Amino acid sequence: MYILAIETTGPLCSVALLKENQILNVKNSTDQKNHLRDLTPLIKELLEEAMVDKSELDFIVASKGPGSFTGVRIGVTTARALGQVLEVPLVGVGTLDAFCFKPEARAQEGVVACGIINARRGQVYGIVDGFMDGGAYMLVDVLEVLKKEVLPKGLKVQFFGDGIDAYEKEIIDILGEANYELQKDFYFCEEQTRYQDGASVGLAALEKIQKGQVLAYNELMPDYMRKAEAQQKLEAGELNITSKS
Repeated sequence: MYILAIETTGPLCSVALLKENQILNVKNSTDQKNHLRDLTPLIKELLEEAMVDKSELDFIVASKGPGSFTGVRIGVTTARALGQVLEVPLVGVGTLDAFCFKPEARAQEGVVACGIINARRGQVYGIVDGFMDGGAYMLVDVLEVLKKEVLPKGLKVQFFGDGIDAYEKEIIDILGEANYELQKDFYFCEEQTRYQDGASVGLAALEKIQKGQVLAYNELMPDYMRKAEAQQKLEAGELNITSKS
């Protein structure tokens, strides 16, 4: 069983090829926000290096969001197109759920994954594995769950996502006020592995495949979790639109 996994919701475009639960190959873009340019060539390189023809693929998986609105659309649209052409079933994986399948999150017993994607103005798309479902939250609400439900149990917390880039100081300060220390009680994943990646998306999809939660190409839809900022401003009357005669 070959699985092609696509991740385009984060800073880097990432694709992975799995055979069952074994990761055969992973390809990541080297430049940020070049998903449209990089995705198709990366898939081609990925399959060629593994000597797997696209006709051998059994499932195509896409990270469906939340994350970059443009990135989500690129990944989902590409997966839908491939699924239609190859007549292969698709699987949609929540971006936040995939953080919980990061090897760094599962390498040590007693470590809980906390994924946070920057949604600006103190907001994040967040998840705390086993304690808080993925969703749109204020950062302080996610940290409150860590302070009250996770860390008091003697568990460690491993942070993932670009929310680290935006809120590192706030996290250290807020958890520090509760006497929890960086590198002792909680950790920030290293930059090279902190962001979304195709391998984790593929591993997260295995459970769905085993449960028969697969989709036809036209059933895979993005999950933005909230409206784009421009649309929010437009609906609130905060966006000036002028027409030229």
